[in-house]
Amino acid sequence: MCDIGEIIDYIKSLKRGFDKDLFQSKIDELGYIVDSVGLDYDDFHTLFKIWLNLSIPLTKWTSLGACLIPPDAVEEKTVDYAIQWILINYGNQNSFTKTGFLLDWLTAAMECDCIDMKALDFGYELFYSMMTYETLTPQAVKLVYTLTKPSDVTRRRVIEILDCAKKRESKKNLFRQLQILLGLFKSYKPECVPENVPAICVHTAFKKINKDLLGRFKRTQERRNRQSKEKQHLIWLNPINMARGRNKKIVPLVPNMEFFNIGSKQYDQKEPQKNYLDFSDPASVVQLAACGRAARPARLRALLCGPALLLAAAAADQHAFLSHDLRHLLDNCFLDISPYSYAEKQDLLQRLALLQSTLLQGIPVITRFLAQFLPLWNERDYFTEILQLVEWVSVDSPDHLGYIVGPLIKIYHRAQPLEQCAILKSLTQMYINLVYASTRRRQFFMAIDTPKENYDVVLPRLAAELGEMGEKALQYNPDDMRVLFSNIWSVECRSRAHLLYNIGLGPIPGLLSLSLPLLGVSAALIEKMAALLVIYKKIFTRLKSTNAISATHTEQIQILHRYSVDLSSLYTEESLRGRGNGFVFDKLHPQLVSKLYHLIPEPDTKLSVRSHVAFAAYTYVALGDVDERDADNKAWYRAFLEHEFSYLAKFFKKTVPELRM
Repeated sequence: MCDIGEIIDYIKSLKRGFDKDLFQSKIDELGYIVDSVGLDYDDFHTLFKIWLNLSIPLTKWTSLGACLIPPDAVEEKTVDYAIQWILINYGNQNSFTKTGFLLDWLTAAMECDCIDMKALDFGYELFYSMMTYETLTPQAVKLVYTLTKPSDVTRRRVIEILDCAKKRESKKNLFRQLQILLGLFKSYKPECVPENVPAICVHTAFKKINKDLLGRFKRTQERRNRQSKEKQHLIWLNPINMARGRNKKIVPLVPNMEFFNIGSKQYDQKEPQKNYLDFSDPASVVQLAACGRAARPARLRALLCGPALLLAAAAADQHAFLSHDLRHLLDNCFLDISPYSYAEKQDLLQRLALLQSTLLQGIPVITRFLAQFLPLWNERDYFTEILQLVEWVSVDSPDHLGYIVGPLIKIYHRAQPLEQCAILKSLTQMYINLVYASTRRRQFFMAIDTPKENYDVVLPRLAAELGEMGEKALQYNPDDMRVLFSNIWSVECRSRAHLLYNIGLGPIPGLLSLSLPLLGVSAALIEKMAALLVIYKKIFTRLKSTNAISATHTEQIQILHRYSVDLSSLYTEESLRGRGNGFVFDKLHPQLVSKLYHLIPEPDTKLSVRSHVAFAAYTYVALGDVDERDADNKAWYRAFLEHEFSYLAKFFKKTVPELRM
């Protein structure tokens, strides 16, 4: 008898053409371990993940799955993994048999109270959507039946189930299962279900589950019940039916009711003359809308409030419906006079921003709305929500982006520093998300296939506009650390996106963005500039390896090389003496340089690590027995640069030979 570790290793190593007798012996050993001592939960979870991803004959796959039983109950992480696996294989007909067995496995665990019901309830929408497939309906219907709550019952779902039942009327078992589900819906909300649908509950109509699988789960349940402490339970009885006599019949206090006289009509304000409320006919829905007020936004709100995964897996007509209603709702709310309050509009924008960030893509109808709304915006209302929406845009129509970015740039130049930081953050995130979208293979919403040429037009233009916007802000307010830091942060984030997604290199920072951190009072900004040079070095190395260096890249390399000389002068103390090789100090007029030498003793040392005002907080640190006046830059490098400034230390090691010794 081998241990569970050997069985896991064997199952991991399974390939085509494996020894079936050896496989069966391992399955028998695994079943014996499960029935006798039980599996450790970590081993069970590992085996469960391996099992779902195995490519072996179906009979062998199901026999292995029937042996995978947890020691106590299926925990949340295992349920989450099962739901993720179903989502990945959603709609793949080749996986329907495996998906059906996995649904049976979850049903068996649920029937034996061996699963985390809260975690299983998260998959309700997914299980419900799987009833649209006739092959999977028998496996999914019992999960839906058990997990359904009164809040899950809606007219839309009733219509959908009636439509499925109408198509499957010739198949009695499938029809009866859907009829049972409608009966449950009617017991919860009779106003949503037609009167001629009986409220019945027949569990025998459900598909039978694999006997070995169900038996093992029941044994696990019995073992857990034996080990658990006894608890007292109250049993509710109906005293009215407890008549004395030989045939005593006790029924629950809340019986299973048949709704003969209670139906949809009792909930109508006006009782119609004809009984046309048969929701299996589309004309009946139209007729119902003619009698009373129809609230279409309720369906739109339901789509926005529902799980994003369900919306991502929805059919194209649902996406088209959402886009159509969103367009009219946004136009009526923000581009016309509407009865909605400010809080309602704010909540709508927040939900749309959350939807886009969850789907990781811009929705075209929202991008179109922003292009219409921002040129007319008063720059105050919905400020946070608008900036959240801007982070994800669609480039199906590149012209729309100009109507979004242009007004925001004008607002940026008129805004206060904190508002400027917020606007620049959103535009930077927009650029990063567009870089990500340009390398993405699939869009989840409406299966949008944006031409690559659109990104080739939009990305360089947006990068140039962001660089120019930051330079103008620094020209107007060079002393504000908030503006300077946000601008350098934006440059670093954009460069990291280029490095991460391997799309070349955009424009490099302007003169002010390069020089102000070097001459400022912030050590964090100098560290960011060193990080920026390290990132650019990696990008250029990658471009050289693929022979993708252009004339523009060569010019950028020269500028950054000269700027590297300026930054390394913090250590070498040659800011003014060697300014001819640099980029920032080379712009100084010779008369100004001579005046600096005349007025300031040893001006080069004032911009070194040991004397720079940005590092003053660190150079106050004692160096032990060494006198601070005798300490050179190398001593300070070892004292704090290596520990506090990783990128600057890495940069100095590459540019200063003596530090590599």
